[in-house]
Amino acid sequence: MTIQILLRRTVIATTFLFLLPHSGAAANEEMPLILWYQKPASGWGNALALGNGRLGAMVFGGTEQERIGLNEDTLWSGGPYEPSTEASKETRDEIRLLLFDGKYGAAQNLSNKLQGTPNTQNSYQTVGEIQLDFPGHSAAKNYRRQLDLNTATVTVTYEQSGVKFTRETFVSPVDQVVVVRLTADKPGKIEFTTTYSSPMKEIQVSAEGNYLRLTGKNEDLMDRSGKNVAAKAALNFESRTRVISQGGKTTAADGKVTVTGADSVTLLIASATNFKRYDDISGDPAAAVSATLQALGTKPYEKVLADHIAAHQKLFGRVKIDLGRTPSADLPTDERVRNYAKEPDPALVALHFQFGRYLLISCSRPGSQPANLQGLWNDQLKAPWGG
Repeated sequence: MTIQILLRRTVIATTFLFLLPHSGAAANEEMPLILWYQKPASGWGNALALGNGRLGAMVFGGTEQERIGLNEDTLWSGGPYEPSTEASKETRDEIRLLLFDGKYGAAQNLSNKLQGTPNTQNSYQTVGEIQLDFPGHSAAKNYRRQLDLNTATVTVTYEQSGVKFTRETFVSPVDQVVVVRLTADKPGKIEFTTTYSSPMKEIQVSAEGNYLRLTGKNEDLMDRSGKNVAAKAALNFESRTRVISQGGKTTAADGKVTVTGADSVTLLIASATNFKRYDDISGDPAAAVSATLQALGTKPYEKVLADHIAAHQKLFGRVKIDLGRTPSADLPTDERVRNYAKEPDPALVALHFQFGRYLLISCSRPGSQPANLQGLWNDQLKAPWGG
């Protein structure tokens, strides 16, 4: 089920539930609000969604390769353009006459003149993905991938060759970065190579020192026949990753950053476009991401995480709901969904409701763009219904 369908269904289906207003971080302590799975995501629609209103991330949770889809909410196709039409009152009257005569096809064709120029809309697009490749992690055991709604964090744990590996990912509304933290229960075991990928046509990936950089340009607005139309590509974007390792060695070459023999690693991912408002694209994405990463400075990971959780719980902790619990609540989330028709699981209904709240908080916050039909998450250049 796609994110946008889940959002709509969740909000509608749970509007009628009795809610208990509550404030503070302890709102949902009585019932764990965790979606968890025993295998990585099989596709984008099964990845776990994170967001701070402006930045979105979809975490796949692979062991040999971690993929994290990246979105920035101002990255759409095209650019500023004038869509107004010169269709007259007479055009409207002619459409009415055609409808009265039952000439619906002709009325439809003529009505297109009233819908602006071009007769289509821009589409929400995607930054792309950051990928982390882990050599030799093909025989993982005791795997778990989870999204904690209370803390807005995705955690992946597994064992490989006698070592327990942990990856924690979140999107901070305070520091405006996607954060990925890699640890192991034995020193010197963190080794991986990371790079960017993107479906955008005009992109460049580079690496220097402990920084990875993706720059690119959006795509033209296309009409329904696939031709380039009035809104030409005008947005530039940049995503920059700072790789901070404790111990080990970090090297950069050929658009990739490689870490070997580290005790732990933190990735800070900042993204921006040159969009400022609907008629102003004079922003500087390179300066924006640079300023974001510089503002973090040497802020400890623990502080970044604590600030993120506090900001999230200020909104998420306003509501609690308890519909009861059965043994089904102990099963992985995908099993609970499959069993729901035959096994009572009231806690799944409460989880579903809270997941809807979580998604809305994650995809639209003060200062960000409104949630679109994809929420905040999209991996395509032409989103369904344009996003």
